[in-house]
Amino acid sequence: MKKTICFLLAGGLFLAGCGQDHTEPATTVHLKGQLTDMGTVDVPMRYDGASSLLGNSRDILLHTDSAGYFDTIVTIKEPAYYSICRNTLYLTPGDDLTLKITQSNQEAEFQGIGAEANNYMKYRLFPKGGSFLEAGENLRSSFDATKVLIDSLAAERQKQLDGLTNVSATFKELETARIRADVANSYICYGSYARVEDRAAFTAQIAPYVQPLLAGLNNDAYLDVAVVRDVLSYAFSPMKDQWASGIEFSPHISELYRSAEWIEKLNSQVTKQLTDSVTAYAATLNDSAFKAEVIAKVEQSGKLLPGHPAFDIELEDTEGNTIHLSDLKGNVLYVDLWATWCGPCKQESPYFEKLAKAYAGKAVTFVPVSTDTNKKAWLSYLAHEKKALKQYNSVDTSLRTHWEIHYIPRFLVIDKNFNIVDAYAPRPSEKEKITALLDRLLAE
Repeated sequence: MKKTICFLLAGGLFLAGCGQDHTEPATTVHLKGQLTDMGTVDVPMRYDGASSLLGNSRDILLHTDSAGYFDTIVTIKEPAYYSICRNTLYLTPGDDLTLKITQSNQEAEFQGIGAEANNYMKYRLFPKGGSFLEAGENLRSSFDATKVLIDSLAAERQKQLDGLTNVSATFKELETARIRADVANSYICYGSYARVEDRAAFTAQIAPYVQPLLAGLNNDAYLDVAVVRDVLSYAFSPMKDQWASGIEFSPHISELYRSAEWIEKLNSQVTKQLTDSVTAYAATLNDSAFKAEVIAKVEQSGKLLPGHPAFDIELEDTEGNTIHLSDLKGNVLYVDLWATWCGPCKQESPYFEKLAKAYAGKAVTFVPVSTDTNKKAWLSYLAHEKKALKQYNSVDTSLRTHWEIHYIPRFLVIDKNFNIVDAYAPRPSEKEKITALLDRLLAE
């Protein structure tokens, strides 16, 4: 059975300092302002270009004060997309931006050099919501009727883009590609939101509309647009013949998706055999950025093999007290990483609580850890969902950078000496698997 997961957008590797000299060369961007309701003073600004599909080595960590204010200079070599929570930014060397960002993208405010492009980006559509379908709100009585609406909304969006005056031609080209990708995504996602029963017939119906759009996105430069990557992934899925018949994608595009397949394997398990195989594959890559991300992924995944020391995590309980995961060592630890916004996570919670009751009095500590950046939402949820287990929250950057937490729910098993047993442990709903593992550890 295919597992359902929720993806996290978090993490970062480079720390951008405060209060630096503002005399920047052409390879820097000056950012200042306020980041509110982020849940942490170290806020990840995630690189959103092509190589981000494989890893996060180009992410930047913005350091703020306790009120979320910051003033920093970041070095970038070329124009690029970044994201802060649900906000997508387009940064160009030489930009000098004053911004105010919350977790809601449409609340963002931008002033200064580069503001026009970023104010336009406030209204970027979300692929996971079906783009122009707006999570199903724009469904009409039939696909044909819905297509009319999608096409009209796309035309209006293109008109807005064409009307921008202080943006580069490159930005307009990339955003035009985004609009076309959003249209394709909207067509494809209609089948899910409308709950079309005969999916094969639906695919055949819309393929003549989708295929030209995919063919038009067959451009290496467009890979820097996240929704383009999402849509092109259909062309490298088992449904390739339906969506991309007759399209020969560039070697660069093909290399990205072959690499993504290996990364996906490392995101669900880690073995010595797998890391060796991915290392051998990395040696064949032509794109230096892709190669660097794959190698970095292998190196970090190797640190999650059984027997390696567990990475520590800072935790905060519901009373605001701070501890570390390592403070709980001495027992076997079974860690549940979840969030209030993650439906599959909440489905696993009753199984986790039931399993904890079954092991009561034994040397196993069950540790539920919310990854919510909005702690008010977490506390509000717990106020209505009475939990027997002590609850924790963590926005520790090591969750992404060390534990490789890119989706939730995710479960960890750590032995009594605080060494990794399984960094991709069975879910509590997989009762036979997890009880066999825990019982073995208790017997050792």
